[in-house]
Formats: sequence, C-alpha cells, structure tokens
Amino acid sequence: MPESRDSLLADCRQLMATGKWNEARSRLEHALAAAPTDVLIAYTLATAYRLSAAADRAVPLFGNLHNAVPDMPEAAVGLAFSLAELGRTRDAETVLRRFSVRHPGQASPYTALGEIRLKSGMFDGLSRPFAAATAIAPSADALGNLAEILSHERSFDAAERLYRLALEKTPGVPSLELNYAVHLLSQGLLEEGWKHFEARLDPALPDSPIRTLSLPRWDGMAAADRHLLVVSEQGLGDEIRLGAMLPILAENAGSLTVECDPRLLPLYRRSMPSVTFHAFSRVKRSGRGHYSYGWLPKDDGPDCYIEIGSLPLMLTRGQIPLGHTDGFLTTSKPLQDRIGSTLRATAGDRHLVGLSWASGAKQFGRAANYPPLDSWRQLLNLPDICLVSLQYGTAAESVKEMSETIGREILHLDELDLRDDLDSLAALEASLDLVLSVGNATAALAGAVGTTTLELLSFPGWVPLLEEQDFFLGATRRIAQRQLGDWKYPVERARALALRHLGKR
Repeated sequence: MPESRDSLLADCRQLMATGKWNEARSRLEHALAAAPTDVLIAYTLATAYRLSAAADRAVPLFGNLHNAVPDMPEAAVGLAFSLAELGRTRDAETVLRRFSVRHPGQASPYTALGEIRLKSGMFDGLSRPFAAATAIAPSADALGNLAEILSHERSFDAAERLYRLALEKTPGVPSLELNYAVHLLSQGLLEEGWKHFEARLDPALPDSPIRTLSLPRWDGMAAADRHLLVVSEQGLGDEIRLGAMLPILAENAGSLTVECDPRLLPLYRRSMPSVTFHAFSRVKRSGRGHYSYGWLPKDDGPDCYIEIGSLPLMLTRGQIPLGHTDGFLTTSKPLQDRIGSTLRATAGDRHLVGLSWASGAKQFGRAANYPPLDSWRQLLNLPDICLVSLQYGTAAESVKEMSETIGREILHLDELDLRDDLDSLAALEASLDLVLSVGNATAALAGAVGTTTLELLSFPGWVPLLEEQDFFLGATRRIAQRQLGDWKYPVERARALALRHLGKR
C-alpha cells in the first residue's frame, strides 16, 4: 500500500527531530518529485534544508512556495530566515515587510523580523517588531519575546511584568521559564533564578539532554551519606565555569564521580584527586546530547545523580559568589614552565596578554556577540605588552587579519592544539599576565586557572555578576554592553581595568 502523505510527513518530522537529516531530506525530495505542487511536502523539505544548515537549498524552495502561496506566513518567514542565514538580511527584511503590509493582522512576520534584526546586530528600535507582534496576538510566546528584548535592553521592570503575565497565561512552558531564569540571574536574583533555571532540563526543549540512566536524581539532601554522580549537560565553557562548584561538593559528599568532557580529564584529575572523573559517552543528534552510561561500575557505583548546572540550586553556597580568585584548576608545571619559557624568549620584559576575539561557533547571529575588529584597536593600545593569540583551529589567517587591524604583532604558538589539548591551553593561559576575550570556553578556562580575565559581552546571560565579577570565577570580570549594539563601554572599561592590572605588575 502506498505511504500516505500524512504518514510520510510524520515520519520525516521524527527523523528531523532525531538529527537524521539526510534520510528525511531524501524521502521528502522523492515525495516532492512525485507531487511537485504539494505545499506541505515542499514546506517540510525547505524547513529540513534550513534547519540542517543548507540555507542555499532552502531559499529557492521557500521562494517558489512564497510565490505560489503568497498568503502563507510560514513560507514568508522560512524564506526570510533562510535569506538571513546566507547574510542577505536586507532581502529578508523586505520579504517580511511586504508580507506585513499585505497581511497586517499576522504576528509571526513581526516576530521573525525582530529575531533576524537581533541576530544580525541591528539593534536600533529592536523592541518595536516584538511589540507589534504582541499587540496583534498577546500570546505567552509574544509576551515572552518582548520581555526578553526589554531585559536585554535593561528595562528590567517592564520585562518583569511581561514575563509574569506570560507565565500566568501559559505556566510550565520551559523556553519561557528558562528565559525568565536568565532575566533573574542577570540581575543577581539568585534564589528564584536558579529555581527557574531547572527548566533547561525539560525534554520539550530541543537541546535538553537525553540519558540512559536509571539512577534517582539527588534532591540536595544528605550529601555526606551519598555517592553522587555529577552529569555533564552544557557547552564546554559552561561546564568549566560550573566546575568551580565541584570542590565544594567533594568536601560534602560521601563519594563523588563526575562525568565530563574528555578534554578536561587531565586538568580535573590533577586538580581534584579525591574525585573520580570519567569522560562522557555522548552523541549529538540535532543539537541534543544523547548520553549513555555503560561505563558506570556494576558494584559500588553512584546511588544518585545531579546535573552540573543544578549544583548552584542544590548547594547552600549557591547564593553567594565562590570567589576562586586563584582559580580552581591546577596546570601541569613542566608544561607551563616550557610554554612560559617560549613566551618569555619573545616577550622579554613586556606583559604577556592573551587574546581571543571570536568563538568557534558559526551559527547565524553569533557575530553580533563579538566586538568588530576595529573595536579591538583602542582596547589593545596598551603599553609594554606582547599579545598572544588564544585562537584555535586554523587560526593563521584570523591572526594575520587581527594583527593588521590593530597594527601590532600577535604571537601564535602553532605547535599547540588549543582546541583539543586543554592541558596545553590551560598551561599557556596560566603563563599570561592577562587575558582579553569574548565570552567563550577559552575565557572560562583562563579564569579557572586563576589568570585575570576580562570578557567583553553583548549581554551577561545566565552567569550572575557582582559588580562585574563572575559568580563562579573570581579572576574573571564580565563586561557587558550598557546599550545593545554599542561596544564603547565594554572596550573603554576593559582598557581601564587592563591598565590598572598591568600597572600593578
């Protein structure tokens, strides 16, 4: 019996949800070839292209669909996002504005316009399209979107009112609760913020972890009588930052096993010898981490588990900054001595300043989180310094471009693998006098080994701050924009702090 269209689409959506993009796309392509005028098949295939990082293939398909069904908001929105992901932001705006003129009662194009402008770094009047969407359809999603932007713009009271209204309308929506948690934590409202931060674990979220783990979850009580398993869940930088709580937990737990990124094993085992560390067994599918636990011992293993991101909620110290001003990770002394000697041979008596100006993440919208190269020229005009690149991967071209932009040589140690050999990266950063960085794992590791670190951010995110001090890493100052899109304050503030710090050495 021939497969029905509804069955095909349901199967393909399930394949997409589990990261099996090639199979989903192949089946949809065959289906569309057999039924070239089927709107739902065409839309689902175009969406599969866009979500699997093939926006170049999504654009013509969404374009044809938009022309054929000009009143379909999903086609207009899909086309706009695909164009924006190819860097054609103005074309994306044109599609959405024209659709909104023809259909002023549709909220989704206004929301899409706001999201595209946010991710493209076009912050002027950013709240207006979200406000328009809310006026048309004051749903919990629309209220939450507007609240998130107002919180980013530091209109905290207005954001708070909208968040509470949205949560009252539709309680228990994990994405809304998680955004509300970030709103609270960014203001230092920790007790309530950490409670709402638990929403990140809801399986309804597309990036929440999936585990083959039968242990009960720790409730935060009677740690001294427990063998606890701390499980990994977030990106590397978050894992390092949250790792600052492990020494506290180790002091209170009867026994402690920690699952972590395999690149952290040498550092963690050296720094916390009383703790058992094991590399996670993880497969990423469609942005979601699938963790398996065949490595756990059959006897004398952990009797309960807790996610590393829940430690601030579970531990009583979760309400005050940890203050690890000297760092909590111990580097390899021979490795640090060797790297330090190499650096000093070039720098002489100059201060060694590490520099990381971009993240390895390439998703659409990430560039808005980083200062443009020209902004670094003013910041890096510091006396008596030797700049050291902390960029990883094939960094030669990036280092050359930055060096030409700021008019200063940047030392890059080509022999070090700064992405996968975190022991070497930690030793390099511990040899420096100062690190200047955007918010990434490189910056988190620098603070974790105790090197004074200044992070330049568009928005502080979920990490609480006390007068710019990182809640978890006392050696780190996180300097966020005062106005979205304006890097003037972070650059000037970081320069002043750098001069003060280097002047003391």
